[in-house]
Amino acid sequence: MSNQKEDLLKSITSFITADNELAIKEAEHQIKVFNAIYEKETTQFKETNKEDNEIEENHLADPAIDETNLSILKAIEKFNKNQEKRKAALEKDEKDNLIAKKELLKKFEELINNKEKLAELAGGIKEIRAEWNLIGDLSSKHQQEIQKEFSKLNETFNYNFNIYKELKENDLKKNFSLKNQVIHQLKELENIKDIGKTKIELKILQNKWEDIGPTFKEHWEGLKKNYWEQVHIVQKRINEHYTTLKANLKENLEAKKLLIGKAKELAATVTEEFNDWEKTANKFKSLQEDWKKIGPVSKKISDDIWQEFRSYSNDFFNKRKSHFNIEKKKWEKKAAAKQELIDKAKQYVENIKEDGNPQLIKKLQEDWKKIGHAGKYAEQKLWKKFRAQCDAFFDQKNNNRKKTIEEENTHLKAKKELIESFKTNKEADFDSLKEFIEKFQQIGEVPKKSSSSIMQSFEKIINLNINNGKFTSEQKHQLKRAIKSSLLNNSADPEKAYLDEKGRINKLINIALKETAQLENNLGFFANAKGSKMLDDFKAKIETQKKQIENWREELKKLREAYLQK
Repeated sequence: MSNQKEDLLKSITSFITADNELAIKEAEHQIKVFNAIYEKETTQFKETNKEDNEIEENHLADPAIDETNLSILKAIEKFNKNQEKRKAALEKDEKDNLIAKKELLKKFEELINNKEKLAELAGGIKEIRAEWNLIGDLSSKHQQEIQKEFSKLNETFNYNFNIYKELKENDLKKNFSLKNQVIHQLKELENIKDIGKTKIELKILQNKWEDIGPTFKEHWEGLKKNYWEQVHIVQKRINEHYTTLKANLKENLEAKKLLIGKAKELAATVTEEFNDWEKTANKFKSLQEDWKKIGPVSKKISDDIWQEFRSYSNDFFNKRKSHFNIEKKKWEKKAAAKQELIDKAKQYVENIKEDGNPQLIKKLQEDWKKIGHAGKYAEQKLWKKFRAQCDAFFDQKNNNRKKTIEEENTHLKAKKELIESFKTNKEADFDSLKEFIEKFQQIGEVPKKSSSSIMQSFEKIINLNINNGKFTSEQKHQLKRAIKSSLLNNSADPEKAYLDEKGRINKLINIALKETAQLENNLGFFANAKGSKMLDDFKAKIETQKKQIENWREELKKLREAYLQK
């Protein structure tokens, strides 16, 4: 608060001898600010010391004995005295000016009434006009009335003098026409939206009217009435505009203060972890556009509030620039990493094999996503290059795949023919079955959609021979392992084939286990029925189920061994 009062003291002191309106208004404003502070201090002092008998060491100081306050009050007193002197001097000047102009009006009237010497008195009238313009301002109370009297005398003199001088009908007609043109032009001022331009044009037309010579006396009053009616209409519009403008200046100031508050809040959101630059930048740009849409404010504060508003905007955009300079380096690093992936993809395309492993490209695509965005300027170009290499890879792979499909169909035909040729050999020995399996495996892959059915046919004919033939346990084990190996070898996706077959067998085992448990539970009903045929049948079923479960578990074991060998 002390700093503020020191500033007020300096400011008010500098305005003690102020003699122009702007300086005086500013001084009065500073005085109002001080009076508010002084009143607040006085109120606080009274509240603190409201009990006469209680004076504590920490009570507020009396504003009346504050050194700075006393200095300001003295400065205000000097300012007020100077203003009183100035006002008194101004009032005296206005009175003197009024007396002087009244004397000129009297002299003017005497001259124009002397019609016989009117031509000779033109020089004297000219001097009166010049002297009139040299006399200072009057109070607003007398200005319009005195000026109207002077204009009336001036018009009378001009009329009489010009009539006396010219006495020409054509000149009167010309002046009549010209004055009507002025009236018409005054009406057209209503179409000018720019009030500043309207004000200038009004002054020009008024001077033009004054410069036009006399016209017909019988038309003069009506002409003059029309002229002043139009002048008053235009002047009223101008006055209303500036009245509205003054009110708008306050509204505009409040609106701009609101935008300053929003800009301040927006700037405060920028923290160390801030990452919403584009959205916030757009918000600042929107505030700037809103600022432009708001009308003007008082010229005295216009620059100050603009600088305050701009400071928040500049602070944000400077931070944004610094942030994106750092981000640019990160983007450049990411762009370099993505270019490496593009180069790798190009190598894969150039060295693609017939089978063309898509996992290589998929891995590059995953790595591409992990790298992150490389900046809006580089990202799109890099992506187009990378996508082109990926497309080229899969196009080449598709071309290779067409050849593969033809080969797979040939393999399918060969396997079908091999199976058909072996169907007639229903009791093949171990060596012929083993040879049959090896030939089947050597043929190669078949179309994926036919893989399951051809393998079922293959497995069916092998199992048929195993069940009908006489083979050792080891031979059966080898043959079944060979079947599972063929199952995996002839699958486009061995892992999926393994998991599907594993799931199928486990499902059969679970069903068999439930059925076995149910049979064992039902067996309790026949516990005392010794020698019963039904009891024997139940026991036989249970043994059969258990044996089948063991066979399936053995089959799972062989499947796993075949998959691990794969």
